[in-house]
Amino acid sequence: MNLIELGDITDSEYTEEHSCMENLFPESDRLVHCQSSHEEKVNSWQMHGIHHASEEEVAMGEAEYLGEITYHSMIAVNFCPFCGKKLGT
Repeated sequence: MNLIELGDITDSEYTEEHSCMENLFPESDRLVHCQSSHEEKVNSWQMHGIHHASEEEVAMGEAEYLGEITYHSMIAVNFCPFCGKKLGT
């Protein structure tokens, strides 16, 4: 999922993404800079935790298809929780 697709599902606009080797789950744990959310200006870095359905979850009926987003959380951050870098510098 690219930043535009993430923006579409969250009604936000993201300008950049931080990635580092210490993040072992880069498809699930995304660090992005948000410049607008729900049509309001924002200037914050956010960590998005995104869970994509596995084959087992589809088989159990917890998701309709493989890769479906079944859980998404977001928290504002100032530092990368994986490598410690101050974000925005």
